[in-house]
Amino acid sequence: DGFTPRFIASYEASDDVTLNLQASKGFRLGGVNDPLNIPLCSGGATGPDALTYGNRPNYKDETLWNYEAGMKASFGGITLNAAAFYNDIRNLQVTADAGSCSSRVVFNVPKAHSQGVEVELSAEPTPGLEFSIAGSVIDSKFDSSVLDAGGNVIAGMRDGNRLPTVPKFQMAATGSYTTEVSDGLDWSFTASFQHVGN
Repeated sequence: DGFTPRFIASYEASDDVTLNLQASKGFRLGGVNDPLNIPLCSGGATGPDALTYGNRPNYKDETLWNYEAGMKASFGGITLNAAAFYNDIRNLQVTADAGSCSSRVVFNVPKAHSQGVEVELSAEPTPGLEFSIAGSVIDSKFDSSVLDAGGNVIAGMRDGNRLPTVPKFQMAATGSYTTEVSDGLDWSFTASFQHVGN
């Protein structure tokens, strides 16, 4: 209907600390799958890959409800942002290779979830010197399975399996120093490190 609900509550616990609660609904539009390249499918139109991945002309809208609690704090040159979240996902859109058919097909997984914690810490111990570190731990899984006509799981879309392309852990750290060399000319040095889990 075009209406996307969003509810936000914020509480200023002190001059330096703010607490936030949020609930919001999001969506990703559905679409149309391209036809399979049947001549390439092993066994042709009646082969196992054509039967498993064919006859899927379209896929539904994906929707989710996001529930989040967060905190922002600043004290003595140090800033801390932290949030915990839970996403309840319906009709998750997952793209799978269609076996020997040299095609890609989007499936809807009826139920899935994602939950985790994100933290960011930054500090400026002296003017011009800044450090920051950010990281997240995320648990994302299918809560239902997608099966073929024979009852076999398609492309790993099994209840309890981790969602593809969502790392369990990732982090980034940055340090930078800026100083004035002469009037109107600054010198800056920055070093960064990033890690993305499997």
